Amino acid sequence: MGVHDYRCSVCDTPASYDCGEATGEPCEQEGLGEDQAVLDLFYFAAADAPEHFEEFEQARGKARRVETKTFGYDWGDWEFVPSLNYRQLLMDDEDAAGIWAIQPFDEGGEGSPVSIDIPEGERVWVVNYCPSCRELFVDGGKPQDPPCIEYLRTIAENLGMDLGVEKTPFIEAVRQRVARRRPTGR
Repeated sequence: MGVHDYRCSVCDTPASYDCGEATGEPCEQEGLGEDQAVLDLFYFAAADAPEHFEEFEQARGKARRVETKTFGYDWGDWEFVPSLNYRQLLMDDEDAAGIWAIQPFDEGGEGSPVSIDIPEGERVWVVNYCPSCRELFVDGGKPQDPPCIEYLRTIAENLGMDLGVEKTPFIEAVRQRVARRRPTGR
């Protein structure tokens, strides 16, 4: 398993699409998975940390600091570099939204310790993004080609939003929604 084991907080399971909009052909999903994930790591004092992902957006302003890191998959070693122990952490039922807390390492359990330093008395919450969603919805990038309607339809379904008929207003609505998961003041 690889990076495709994780869920993007915007599009759920990252995918690539063969867009037929320019030719009048139907758009179709052509690939599943992504070799990188861009993560926002929110470091909270343990007492200020949310308990469930539903509480994250309200609590994010209490984070002591936020780091953004890109994690990738090393196909030669068949594992993440550096490791966030994705097999244990990301396929959990509580990761339905692509927002999750790094659990303390259990010496007797499976997996290995995570590769980031978590100071004693702190908890870390993570918001996952695939590179495409990060660029378009978080960083406000302007793609050379407009996003495929199937990609936007997948996002609408995952976020429980109405796609409508125009792409630009939908993209702006998703950006506003994603802003509630970003560090305050950004």
